Amino acid sequence: MNYTKKIEWSKYVICLSPIFLIFYISNETYAIDYRSFYLAGKSVLNALNPYLNHISLNTDFYGPVNSELSKFSGWKYPPLASYLFSPLAMIPYELSKNIFNFISLLSASSIVFLIIKKRLFYINPTALIIVGISFPVLATISRGQVEILILCISLLGLYFYDKGNLFLSSATLAFLGFIKIFPLLLAISFLKSKRRIKFFLYLLFTITILYLLNIALCPIEWRLSFLERLTIPWNQVPAGELDQLPDNLGIIKDSMMVRTSDARNLFHSHFFVFGFANPLLSNNLFLSAICGIVGAFSCFIKYSKYSIIFCFFTIMNWINIINPISWIMGLIWYIPLFLYSYDKVKPSLKIIIVLPLILPPFLNSSGYLAAIISLFIVNFFNRESLKII
Repeated sequence: MNYTKKIEWSKYVICLSPIFLIFYISNETYAIDYRSFYLAGKSVLNALNPYLNHISLNTDFYGPVNSELSKFSGWKYPPLASYLFSPLAMIPYELSKNIFNFISLLSASSIVFLIIKKRLFYINPTALIIVGISFPVLATISRGQVEILILCISLLGLYFYDKGNLFLSSATLAFLGFIKIFPLLLAISFLKSKRRIKFFLYLLFTITILYLLNIALCPIEWRLSFLERLTIPWNQVPAGELDQLPDNLGIIKDSMMVRTSDARNLFHSHFFVFGFANPLLSNNLFLSAICGIVGAFSCFIKYSKYSIIFCFFTIMNWINIINPISWIMGLIWYIPLFLYSYDKVKPSLKIIIVLPLILPPFLNSSGYLAAIISLFIVNFFNRESLKII
């Protein structure tokens, strides 16, 4: 839905202020989640199974989270996605994780610029600053997670749809499904579109092509390991070949610094990363899937009479519920709805939609609050806004 306000670019300059804090966090932390992506790419370069822990072959394969001495590495994504990280695995780890975070931030900035420039909807500068200093954004950078990049790609797919390019829109969504399965849930948004038949045919076509590419590039051993990895809870991973870590590896408990053979000692994690978006259904894939799909369809039924963009943003929040191991970083999916709604809700209710971004992560409630808000957000809007969504 286009808006007619004059774009005052000078007001958006101040929105860049959190960037210094973000880059500081990126530089001082080990980005322990990104380590799993990096090692998956490194495994591909060495023709090794990215789902297995190869520390017994080379200490450069050490991963401080979800692997250490276990049988499996920390890689849990579809096998084809491991190839995407192989170029970044060619360079030293510390430089690689900073480049990755820079790419994520550049992608986010570009998408925001595109939304403002093309007038898809109005973004309030104050809302952007809140997002920049929010716990989900800082946690995503601290851990080196992929959520910002995936969110940007999904928004690019929505932009392609808005501009009438159904093939690129559906191909983008299919591509996301082969990086992280859960974003395929967003396809629900297009079920009532006048162009839905063509969209879903394109989606089926691109999924088929990517699946064939997955078979061609990924050995069956990788694909079986991926399925096995999905069924094992994160705290029940079997032990690997080594009984103990070499002396130059591990986490220094007193200082929470991570020691590795291919980077200087870096900080493990900040306090704001320790929170779950879906704690009640943790490790229960079946119940999470049911709740997430029911919630997404509830939003679709309620909001499909409005714009596809609005419906798309509300359904995004159920990705955290369908994912049984979603952490506070998953609240990145709430940001589009927050930015879209910030100027539309009644002033007295603004604090409610801000809460999922600023509540202390250890409360483990932000993900559920974001999902509930997505179900009732239209009830927060003022009358004028109801006419344009």
